[in-house]
Amino acid sequence: MFSSRVANLEEYCFETINKIKCEKIEKGEEILDLGIGDPDLNPHKSIEEELVKSLKRENYNKYPPYEGIKELKLEIINYYNKIYNVKLDLDEVVILIGSKEGISHALPVICDSGDEIIITEPKYPPYETSANLWGIKCNKVKLFEKNNFLLDLNDISDKVSLNSKLMILNYPNNPTGAIANEYFFKQVIKFCKSKNILLCNDGAYNEIICSKSKPTSILSYDEEKYCFEFGTFSKTFNMTGFRIGFAVGNKKLIQGLLKVKNSFDSGQFIPIQYAAIAALKLPREYIDSNMNIYNSRKNAVKKIFKEKNILYFNSKGTFYLWCHTPLGYNDKTFAREMLEKYSVIITPGSSFGKDYDNYFRVSLTNDKETIKRVLGSMRAY
Repeated sequence: MFSSRVANLEEYCFETINKIKCEKIEKGEEILDLGIGDPDLNPHKSIEEELVKSLKRENYNKYPPYEGIKELKLEIINYYNKIYNVKLDLDEVVILIGSKEGISHALPVICDSGDEIIITEPKYPPYETSANLWGIKCNKVKLFEKNNFLLDLNDISDKVSLNSKLMILNYPNNPTGAIANEYFFKQVIKFCKSKNILLCNDGAYNEIICSKSKPTSILSYDEEKYCFEFGTFSKTFNMTGFRIGFAVGNKKLIQGLLKVKNSFDSGQFIPIQYAAIAALKLPREYIDSNMNIYNSRKNAVKKIFKEKNILYFNSKGTFYLWCHTPLGYNDKTFAREMLEKYSVIITPGSSFGKDYDNYFRVSLTNDKETIKRVLGSMRAY
């Protein structure tokens, strides 16, 4: 019944986790979900108010402009200039129905079936599944803790660099929480230009960083806009269910992406786009406040895991903690024990790459006191 491309797709790891969670809840069990990265914090009141207010706008129910409403694009341009010192034009911005949609639709802009791209592992799973659906081969380059999970360009073979048309980075990184600096981005940009490889950064977590770090965009180090970047309102502004994101940068890519989108969707609901404008206008203190909450939770989990002899990567980005499984466990046996003994959902490391079955990911998207109470009840390993 299904095409081979669909039949060969693995079930999305978070779909599996959600099924287990729902089964437990139906049985009346209390579950601490530290699996999926869905913020428990609410959107700012002004976002909700603008959404409701926009339902009274004339023609709010009509098809939106395919590229997104001009007001939102201008606000993104202003935001990138203010936060990242990046200057963008209107034709270098396109509004997406969440960045996941944009990632999938960008691939056929660059690649034909049979072409190759470079992705790093551990990785956000949709990079590979989207490529598989389009018949594109992924050349996977491993990231190592000894390098702070930053890509080592020496690990890319000449054959891979010669045959690949696109490289997808993700910094701040999901699942490791690693962040990239100016030197790293400049080196990768230089490498990709020399190999004629288009470069993309998935910047979903650009602003989910520790208070001592400064938000950065790959476009800050790319005056020629050779690169492009995906952004989303989901994580920074607690708007996962709104499904609103954007792509910025390389003009040819952005216009090609718009061309593909024109054939697959009709844009995002206009009131949601106005709600996104309200998000971008929020004072910096709002984002800083959210980051303080996540950092406080991360510090609490690190303290508990240290007491329980669980090692972790001391990351500065995202609201995840990337941890080593205890001695004698792989990722799935430990995840099973966490669920069965403590009713805690964690994400096995192999969900992000089969060679990472000695890791697991904790999502800090639950209140600190609950996290401390439940994880504090764990035995030491």
